[in-house]
Amino acid sequence: MKTRLLSGWKTRAHVLCLAALCGVMMTGVAANAFAAQDPAAPAAEAVVETVTETVAEAPAPEAAPAEAAAAEPVVEKGDVAWMLTSTLLVLLMVVPGLALFYGGMVRSKNVLSVLVQVITVFSLLVVLWIVYGYSLAFSGAGPWIGNLDKLFLKGVSVDTLAATFTDGVSLPEYVFIAFQSTFAGITGALIVGAFAERIKFAAVILFSVLWFTFGYLPIAHIVWAGGGFLFEKGALDFAGGTVVHI
Repeated sequence: MKTRLLSGWKTRAHVLCLAALCGVMMTGVAANAFAAQDPAAPAAEAVVETVTETVAEAPAPEAAPAEAAAAEPVVEKGDVAWMLTSTLLVLLMVVPGLALFYGGMVRSKNVLSVLVQVITVFSLLVVLWIVYGYSLAFSGAGPWIGNLDKLFLKGVSVDTLAATFTDGVSLPEYVFIAFQSTFAGITGALIVGAFAERIKFAAVILFSVLWFTFGYLPIAHIVWAGGGFLFEKGALDFAGGTVVHI
């Protein structure tokens, strides 16, 4: 009995897609509580020589907490809510949006093939983003590529924060990682439209991994990460126009 070539990949694609979606949805939102600091009162001097010296020394203990409060980053609930909403919107752009869009542009016998390619590439790149992609894109201060200090999200917790383009305003790092993972995944899925119906599935996977590692990650670091070549030149890419489309 003759079997279809992609019949075995349908179930695998579903599993990969579900695993990626569950991983994104399980990202936590960092706590918005900050520990209060109680500076110790200075010891009183035995002899006060003049009233002028006493008045000059009195504000000193209050200066330290004021400076600490000014330097402490702020996490806005509205920013977090919008970032989570944007993450969901990008997910919907891929499945079902991009998958059905590309599926409608090919012959009917290849619709399933395109759907599987889009979903699998997106899911695979999200997993690779967690493994080493985020580390190479956003850790380190090199001009062209990051390092592996955050391999497998090492050191990332619900208390760690990610900087934004606004000074003094930060985001929970898990929220930032989830949002950026959707950009990495959809960028790889967009390439599927360039070779739909003309490439084997194994070649799609191999190309996606190589392109993600040597194409997307360096550009993301150069444009978005502190120390990146274009970032230090003043480049501001709010919506991924430079990173995604290059």
